[in-house]
Amino acid sequence: MSGRLGMARVLKALLTLCCMFPLAVQSQLFRDWIHGNGEHPRIGVQVKIERFTSEDARRIKLAGFAFVRLGVWSNAMQNVAYRERVARAFEAAHAAGLPVIVTTRSTVPLVQFAADHDTQVRQLHMAGVELAQVVKKLVGAYGNDVLAVELWNEPEWQKYWPTGDVDSTFPVYMSALCKELAPIRSSINLIGFGFATAPLAGSTSDRLLRSVEAAVPHCLDAVSWHVYGKSVSEIRQASEYVRAQYGLPTVITEWGASAGTPGGGSGQASAFRLFMAKRSAFGAPLISIYEWQDTATAQNEKERQFGLVDARGEQKPALEVVRRIFGATK
Repeated sequence: MSGRLGMARVLKALLTLCCMFPLAVQSQLFRDWIHGNGEHPRIGVQVKIERFTSEDARRIKLAGFAFVRLGVWSNAMQNVAYRERVARAFEAAHAAGLPVIVTTRSTVPLVQFAADHDTQVRQLHMAGVELAQVVKKLVGAYGNDVLAVELWNEPEWQKYWPTGDVDSTFPVYMSALCKELAPIRSSINLIGFGFATAPLAGSTSDRLLRSVEAAVPHCLDAVSWHVYGKSVSEIRQASEYVRAQYGLPTVITEWGASAGTPGGGSGQASAFRLFMAKRSAFGAPLISIYEWQDTATAQNEKERQFGLVDARGEQKPALEVVRRIFGATK
């Protein structure tokens, strides 16, 4: 009897773990994609949870995009209304059959600047653990739809890393985060860190990668960065450097062109035509376009018009370019 009870407890524990952290059905798909199983890189598009609807998801799928990228801010997850928006966004993506790259970060400082060094280290460690808990909850709730979790976004810029000197604080925070996520690494793919600059020798992004790799080897499945204004050779060089130094593929989690420049909508369409024509030369198996819909509240005209559809949802010329290219290669 005691043996049966013991086995029952083990089975119950395993079932509980499976429910908490289901093996994501997209995990193998992501691994196939990032290891180059396909002639062209897979292309997705960024959406904002505040405005992402089931109709958007349907149109994105029909246009030919392979996935969506969205951001979840850990400090906002304490708010019930925010959690509901996250849930609706995942429901919309799921209904359309779109896997999700979810970018996670905090939008508030991770330390109290007046605190002494040891206190700041403890605060950074606690903050890393807190983000890990949010990631675990997201995986537990939406793991079957999560293609990968991207840790942070453009940490080189103070706007996105409002926590003091990034070279000293980032490694402490990310080490705690990576260690806390170790128990679910078999259930999820991790990419990072959404760098704003090319991860090349001597760069800030390279230093940050080295610091995390030294503290927690194999934290990442791929290195992610943003390639606005970069040439084919610059993008390719970064891909080759990361592969040689870290044994990891690179993925592009942001590239885009705005219609809010002198070229207008036709200029945006031309930029997309050029970028898409060269996409197989980048050495990056996944690319996320910024963004699906214009952001009417952005700070300037250029930032407001990066969308492939306008603020009302009307298609812009660049979307037709993308649709035709996908139709030609599917």
